[in-house]
Amino acid sequence: MIVRALVGTLGLGLRLALALALALRPSPAWGNEHRFGLFVGNNEGLPGSPELIFAESDAEKMRDLFVEYGAMDHRDAVLLHGATARAVQHEFEKLSARIQGVVADGHEAFFIFYYSGHGDDDSLHLGTTRIEHVNLRTWLDRTGAQVNMAMVDACQSGGLVRRKGGQRGPAMTFAAPEVESMRGTAILTSSAASELSQESSHIGGGFFTHYLHTALTGGADRNRDGEVSLSEAYDYVYSETAFRTRDTPQTQTPHGDFDLSGAGDVILTHLEEASAHLSFLGTMDGTFSVWDESRKRYVAEVDGGAPLTLAVRPGTFYVHRRMPGWVEEASYAVRRGETRSVLIEDFDVVSYESVASKGDIEKQIRRAKIPDLSIRFVAGFRSFGDRGFASSYISPHAIGGLEARFLSKGRNYWGFDVLTGGGPTELRFSGLDPIRSIQSTTSLSAVVGFNTRPALVRAGLGGRGGLTYTTRDFPGWDTAFQSGTALDVGLNSWAGLHHGRFTGDLQLNWLMMITNWDDNPGWPTYGDLLLVLGYRF
Repeated sequence: MIVRALVGTLGLGLRLALALALALRPSPAWGNEHRFGLFVGNNEGLPGSPELIFAESDAEKMRDLFVEYGAMDHRDAVLLHGATARAVQHEFEKLSARIQGVVADGHEAFFIFYYSGHGDDDSLHLGTTRIEHVNLRTWLDRTGAQVNMAMVDACQSGGLVRRKGGQRGPAMTFAAPEVESMRGTAILTSSAASELSQESSHIGGGFFTHYLHTALTGGADRNRDGEVSLSEAYDYVYSETAFRTRDTPQTQTPHGDFDLSGAGDVILTHLEEASAHLSFLGTMDGTFSVWDESRKRYVAEVDGGAPLTLAVRPGTFYVHRRMPGWVEEASYAVRRGETRSVLIEDFDVVSYESVASKGDIEKQIRRAKIPDLSIRFVAGFRSFGDRGFASSYISPHAIGGLEARFLSKGRNYWGFDVLTGGGPTELRFSGLDPIRSIQSTTSLSAVVGFNTRPALVRAGLGGRGGLTYTTRDFPGWDTAFQSGTALDVGLNSWAGLHHGRFTGDLQLNWLMMITNWDDNPGWPTYGDLLLVLGYRF
């Protein structure tokens, strides 16, 4: 408790300044306020960055929260998974146009931007693309909304709130209340400019987003007025995130930049809009985690000694109380319009392996480790043997097909493809006139090999094997239709550009067919030169 008290005092003066500046103002009328949101999650970062597991699901969780309890229409809440910087900018522009139309009609507008993913102290990393912090602040300033808010869960995201001169830390500025309604921009980041932001498999998400979600569903509603304000949310998220990460490799301290002026508080969620509630009476010791069984996600983590009411959806919820060596668990089916009280006598002892959330989070982690699958369109050129062999057996011809390629999280790949091609040609034999022939080849192959680390330019080398079916027909001749199937083995090599989910490779295959053609000694060979375009799922 002493450690927690010390953590809670960090930044206390700045948080009190925010509370005093906001708490004495009347709450705004929700009826005239129109809310918009852009929620972005990207598990991928720049080449060499470890892939995140929960960033995209965190964005979806925050989108759902503001739709349910934040007075945001689902049509005005845009969710982007795995998007590029250009796609995010495009959505900013579309939402800004809609916001400006709403404001022109005489309404108040509130815009929320949420991001979960990789970043550094200058930019957000969306796959191989970046959003510079300076550009993000410009986009926020140009939305046309009276109030803009950004919530950023990314490493070193405190660089977004860095003051001029390079100083780091919360920067809360309040002008005199000269206008009737709130105006300005609020930015809340998960860490300082020099800190890493962390995910946890225990809570199934990032620490910052986990406690932000808890705050906005009621964990931060200390005065129990049924609303969670910006000041309440920041105070809660700061203290909980810093305290809960104190034993991790690096303590994580959320930062904020609140440049707001005007009358009224910034209310983020209105808990009375919830159709169901879970009530903690403040009579239990310990920390309790609430798991939404239908959505397979944590809703909140709360102190059992403080009375509070959580906003939830109708459904089944598991409440966990972790103890040394075991977990106590209670289950509550909450119906629409109902408030269920969480009582100590409802809990039973279960093993860690039996906790309701454990299997679902582990499934999410396993899914994140599944190799990336890309479906690829292939087109190119196939040539058999040396020039003499090709002119008298199978001439060079165009081929095309489909490939399924798996790229692991490490440095290996494997895949399968079907390639086919052919057409009319002329075969030439010594002492004879050219003979018209219609030929075709179809190959079914598997590849496995090693590739370079994730980057814009990637390359790979591996083995290839499969079956090749060849046909020849001679129109106008008495020669019978010829066909055959042969096993082939060889090499596969490729290099190309891998940008976001799109891939473009130049591929070279060399294979030997384990068969004899007539009386020719040795096994024939063939090569493929291919252009491969794909989309990664």
